[in-house]
Amino acid sequence: MTTKIKLPVWGKPDQILDLLRLAFPVALSRLAMPVMSVTDAVVLGRMAQLEVPYITIAWLLLSVGMAAGMGVLQGVQVFTAELNGSGFYKDTGRVFRRGMVVGCLLGLCATVMIITCAEPLYRMLHLQSEVVTGATSAARILGYGMIAHMVVIGCTMYLEALRKPVWVTIITYVGVVANLILDLALVAGVWGAEPMGADGVAWATTGSRAVVAVVLLGLVAFLTPGFRKSAPAPAREFVRQNTVGLGSAVAHMAEFAAFNLTFVIATLASTVTGTVFSLGIQPIFMCFMIFVGIATATSVRVAESYGRGDRTGVRDAGRLGVVATVFTGIVLIVLTYFLRDHLAVGMASSDEANGLDIVSLLAPVIAIASLVVLFDGLQVVASSALRSQEVVWTPTIVHLSGYVVVMLPLTYWLTLVKGYGAQGAMWGVVVGSLVVGVAQVLLLEWKTARNI
Repeated sequence: MTTKIKLPVWGKPDQILDLLRLAFPVALSRLAMPVMSVTDAVVLGRMAQLEVPYITIAWLLLSVGMAAGMGVLQGVQVFTAELNGSGFYKDTGRVFRRGMVVGCLLGLCATVMIITCAEPLYRMLHLQSEVVTGATSAARILGYGMIAHMVVIGCTMYLEALRKPVWVTIITYVGVVANLILDLALVAGVWGAEPMGADGVAWATTGSRAVVAVVLLGLVAFLTPGFRKSAPAPAREFVRQNTVGLGSAVAHMAEFAAFNLTFVIATLASTVTGTVFSLGIQPIFMCFMIFVGIATATSVRVAESYGRGDRTGVRDAGRLGVVATVFTGIVLIVLTYFLRDHLAVGMASSDEANGLDIVSLLAPVIAIASLVVLFDGLQVVASSALRSQEVVWTPTIVHLSGYVVVMLPLTYWLTLVKGYGAQGAMWGVVVGSLVVGVAQVLLLEWKTARNI
C-alpha cells in the first residue's frame, strides 16, 4: 500500500509556475544592472585598474538616492498589484502618476545633493586626495541621470505589477547594449575618442539610463492605463501608498548606504584593498538580482491576494517565495564558490593587476562572498512579502539593526582594527546579512501565524 504525499498549496505546480512566470523575466531584467556594473568594472579594470574604486565610491551618494527611489516607488508596485488583483485594472493609472510625480521630485533633489555634497563627503571620510578627485567627478556625472533613474524604476514597478515583465526585460537590455557601446567609446577609446577612465563609465551609465527611461514611458502610454483617467481614489490611498514607500525607502537607504560604506572602509585600508573588495562583491550583486526577481514576483502575488482579502493566499505566496529563495541560494552559493578562481581571473587580468597580485587576493574574497548570497536573498524576499501586506516599519527596523548596528562596526573592526583587509570586510558583510535575512523570515512567519 502506498501513501500519497499531499503537497501544501504553495508547493503545487500551478503556484510554482505562476511564481516563475513573474520571477524569471524580472530576474533577467534586474541582472542587467550588475551586468552593466561588471562590464564597467572589466572595461575600466583593463584600462585603468586603480580607478575602479573611484566609480565604486562615486556610487555612494547615487545609490542612496536610488535606494530612496526604489523604496518610495515600491508603493506603486504594491498598490497597483492590489487594485489589479481585486479587479480595478483601469484605476491603476492614478497610482502610477502619483508615483511618477514623487519619484521625479526625489530625483531632482538627489541630483542637487550629489552635485553639491559629493566632494565634502569624500573629504570628510579622509580618502586619499586622488580618490576624492576621481570619485567626485564621476559622482557628479552620475547625478545628472537621477531623474532618468527614477522614471525607469517607476515604470518598471508599474509594468511588473500589471504582470507585463517581459517588456521591461527587453527594454532593459537595450540599455545594456547602449551602456556597452558607450563604455567602449568613452572608456576604452575604441573609435578614437580619448579614454576618460571612471568619468567615461559615469557618462555611459547616465546616457544608457536616459535611453531606457524614454522607451519605458512610451510603453506605459501604449500598453497600460498609466496616463488615462482613473476613478477618484478612496480616502487615504495616497497616504497609504507613500507610507509603504517611505518605510521601504528608509530600509533601502540604510542597506545601500551601509554596503557602500563598506567600500569606503576597505579603501581606507589601502587602494588595493578597496579594489579587491569592490571586485569581490560583484558576484553578490549578480546573485542578488536573481533574488529581486523572486522578491518582485512574491510581492505582486502577495499584494494581489491581500487586495482580494485572501489571507490564505497571502500566506502561501509568502512561503513559496521563501522556499524558492532557499533552493536558489544553495545553488548560487555552490556555483560562486567553485567558480571563484575563474571569476577572479575574468575580473582582474591586466598587466597592472598582475603586478599587484590582485587575482590571488581576489579569489578567497569571492569564496567568502558566496556565503552572503542566501541570506541577502532571504531578506529581500521576506521584507517584500511583508510590505505587500502594508507591514512597513518592523522590517525597516530589522534592516537598520542588521546593516548599520551589526555589519558596519564589524566590518570596520575586522578591516582596519584587526587588519584582515578585504577578507575581513567581506566577513563583516556575511554576518550582517545573516542577521537581517534570518530576522526577516522569522518576522514574516510570525505575521502569518497571527493572521491565519
